[in-house]
Amino acid sequence: RLMLTSIVCVVASMKFLLSTLLAVAAADSLAQWQHAMQQGGYMVQEGIYDFFTMTTCAHTDTCYAINPLTPYGLMYLPPHPNESASAKPYTNRCHVHGLCKTVGNSTYSPSWRMELGETIVLVGRTPPRATYWSFSNYLYTRFMQPGFKPQPKDFSHRTVECPSVPKESPGERCEVFAGINDPLNMETVNASSPFNSTFALVLSWDAVAEAATLLHLKKHGYRGTTVNRLQFPGSILRLGVHRGDEDEFLNVLRVEGIEDNLAREEFYTRAPFRVFRISPTPRVPAPQPSAAWPSFDGSMRTRWTGHSESAPGVSTADLEDGLRQLERLVLEKNSHSRFDHSSIEFSSFVNDSGYECLTEGTRCQGDCRDTIYAKATFIIRETLCNKTHLPCKPSSRSELTENSRDMLYVVGVNHERTKQARYSSLTLYDYPRLAAGLLIPKGQSRGQYTLMDEDYGESAIRYLPSHRASRYLYVVKFARRCPPDDSDVCVEVPLTSSNPDDITMRLDSQLVLIERMYIHPGTKSGPAVSETLLPKLLHFKPRFDGQEVFV
Repeated sequence: RLMLTSIVCVVASMKFLLSTLLAVAAADSLAQWQHAMQQGGYMVQEGIYDFFTMTTCAHTDTCYAINPLTPYGLMYLPPHPNESASAKPYTNRCHVHGLCKTVGNSTYSPSWRMELGETIVLVGRTPPRATYWSFSNYLYTRFMQPGFKPQPKDFSHRTVECPSVPKESPGERCEVFAGINDPLNMETVNASSPFNSTFALVLSWDAVAEAATLLHLKKHGYRGTTVNRLQFPGSILRLGVHRGDEDEFLNVLRVEGIEDNLAREEFYTRAPFRVFRISPTPRVPAPQPSAAWPSFDGSMRTRWTGHSESAPGVSTADLEDGLRQLERLVLEKNSHSRFDHSSIEFSSFVNDSGYECLTEGTRCQGDCRDTIYAKATFIIRETLCNKTHLPCKPSSRSELTENSRDMLYVVGVNHERTKQARYSSLTLYDYPRLAAGLLIPKGQSRGQYTLMDEDYGESAIRYLPSHRASRYLYVVKFARRCPPDDSDVCVEVPLTSSNPDDITMRLDSQLVLIERMYIHPGTKSGPAVSETLLPKLLHFKPRFDGQEVFV
């Protein structure tokens, strides 16, 4: 035992020594690269890398429907050294949402205006071993000129349209938050390993600036096999830092399912990244507009496989039949008349990419091509009822009351088990803040914010014990209180919590359910919406507080 302890200590010491040597070497390369860039006529400003967490969400006015299981990484950058606003009033969006960081006299923001010729460089190590990670580029906000009118493709998109701008007004900024290129993920990264490996990432808007930055990186310690590129389509964007009506940009890191808890804590406590804003000085010739990257719409990774969702020995038709039978059995158990329930199918607001939102003038809410974000809510029906004053069923409302017979059910396909996605989950949000609500699965004392296979994996078998698709399906019930003898997978939606940082759903909260799924194995991208079986939401709510009248 003493010898084994000694060996463990030696190995630990060697690992510490190796990591120290690597850190020293990386720091030396970084110093050389910064010096070379400055000598070449560029200003190098270091930013801050930090995470948008559930605690951040609890203290700001919007949460962007983030996955509550994982903080989202953001690049906080200083402004351009000569930033101004000569034509339109401009305030960085971080001031609107209270997301700025101030160090001394400097303010850092996760969203930035950028000049043609600028780049951003991130250096560090890839995330720890995990189910999924990616860096995604976004057009975050766009200034809508006087006379702008959105063109949503249908009524369901009206809830996320950018506001119309009167012709007599100066204009208005809209948070389109649209993904405009494929992410860099663990299946596409250049590194010795997708996990915990040295790498560098260059964000660029034009080919000339990217080439100059890559040249200096590769000359000073970063081999070509560790340098990665993420490009913004500069030719269709409103670049600049002087007028005030230019676009703002954003980059988001998502990491799902870090396997080691200690590695997870270390990663989010001390992010292994340094980030820099590279701005050319007058010594550097400005790139021509023709150097800007073109639109990537229609040229990104293919999501379609030609095969609809299925599983070994279970066809698409089997899954669809199982879903129909699940819905029928849930209705038989809970419904007393056709007036005490409503149903709606989940749908993906973005079919393929954020370019759809730019065309419509709508808000994409941070879409990602590695993912399907399928949502279901009764907000639209409730809005129609309120505006038309037509008699509507109480179950057409989007709130969840304390009535014991007021409950939501979701019936769906377990995409992890069918191998349609590497990761999938189900989360409850409020609207319009889009903050995830605390959930307490029946029988548990601790709350959580999302549900996965471990929570609902066997939930359909009780309903369909002999159906070949039952282990690939799920059924989840949401209620304010779960009866002790409830045989369903029941999840409580509490009104309050003793933890001030917990986010709870009020009685007047308009609720939205989102099912997300990341990476279809073999495509390096998210599942195709048309090939994926999405869930259905059922709302049971009696017309009267007493016994339902049978009709």
